Amino acid sequence: MNMDHLKLFTNLAETLNFSQTAKNLHLTQPAVTQAINSLEQEVGFKLFKRTKRQVSLTKGGHVLYTNVQPLLIKFTTAVETARVAQERDVATLSIGYTETYYELQQFPKLIKEFNKLHPASHVYLENFDHNLLRQHLLNQECDVTFPMQDSIQDDQNIAFIPLITGRFACIVPTSNPLANHTTIDITELADQTLIFLNANQCPPRQFAIQQLLQKACPNANYLYSDSIMLDHTLVKGGLGIAIMVTAASRADAPDFRVIPLDYPGWRPYTYGMAVLKPIDDPVLKQFIACAQRIFH
Repeated sequence: MNMDHLKLFTNLAETLNFSQTAKNLHLTQPAVTQAINSLEQEVGFKLFKRTKRQVSLTKGGHVLYTNVQPLLIKFTTAVETARVAQERDVATLSIGYTETYYELQQFPKLIKEFNKLHPASHVYLENFDHNLLRQHLLNQECDVTFPMQDSIQDDQNIAFIPLITGRFACIVPTSNPLANHTTIDITELADQTLIFLNANQCPPRQFAIQQLLQKACPNANYLYSDSIMLDHTLVKGGLGIAIMVTAASRADAPDFRVIPLDYPGWRPYTYGMAVLKPIDDPVLKQFIACAQRIFH
């Protein structure tokens, strides 16, 4: 059975309009009619009732649509999953990252620089939360990842290459009076709405600072998000103040300010690259060198 004919059938079952389906699928109307006729001959019954004024599904057509639609969705998902696996397999380098503002600024520069050295290279980027980065690296599903140091520091099989050092900061919408401060003390957040990352998205020190804030600011309101980028979206919408390391944000944004957070015992926080030991691959070594030049 022709998969394209089934996809066309499901589209027509939803539009009940031959002209609209032809437009949706970039076909001519006679081509749509021919495909439906061919499918009806193959299944052995009419799928649509057609008059000059309207098109409707027959009972058999309705049953076929109800059963075929989820199968097509599963098929499409399977093809995409297979394509991702193939792209990862043939990639010169497979890179895992968390899609922070800083990475979105620096990665295009890094890939461009690396491609100058390896014009035929194929770089595959994959987005994960921090807790998955290490596992994908250990499973050799990624050649290199870009984590916070505390995400991998206890693993003897992983080499960490520092790139930049930051500290925890408040990402404050410009409409908030705290946006005028040069630093923010933890006590000044007591009555604010604070935006945290969900626990499964947090590297260890991010999780620890969130717990510290909850204890220090019991009357604050709390929102939780699934990503650094969503944190920034909530801040831009004026919904609260996000807490994250400076390396995850950007200092030149027009609608929020990145202001260092003061709290007892604060210390620098390092972001970098993680690779499996030993680092023998010359292409990987050159990629690391490119990253050290771009990120510094």
